[in-house]
Amino acid sequence: MFKTALLSALLLSISTVSFAELQLSEKIRPTVKSLVNPNIDRLAIPPTPNNMSLPAFGQGIIGWGTGPDGAEKRLNNITKEDVAKLKTQEVTLEMVQTWQKFYENETQRNAGNPTAPFRAQLMKKIAELW
Repeated sequence: MFKTALLSALLLSISTVSFAELQLSEKIRPTVKSLVNPNIDRLAIPPTPNNMSLPAFGQGIIGWGTGPDGAEKRLNNITKEDVAKLKTQEVTLEMVQTWQKFYENETQRNAGNPTAPFRAQLMKKIAELW
């Protein structure tokens, strides 16, 4: 009898604590409103040379680094010589322009993506240096 009462009390206290934690976490973490515009569709991921992974293409071939700082740095230092090297790595002008359109769309679609505008500008600059 004592074991049953003890077990019941323990289960009741655990459920009460769990409910209290849930209530507390809802108050501490406010709901974040999405910055994605539901009226703009996300474009398909553009092609990469030989279907390589996106990190291998973006960071390895294009050199846009990570985040907005990496993309802005590459935008500010890309040269015609860099673009000539891209051509030897099976990157095509059409591929560059498709990535530019993808990131321009992402800039409009998701205001919470700080990297997209820099990548769009970078791909535009690459196309201009082509």
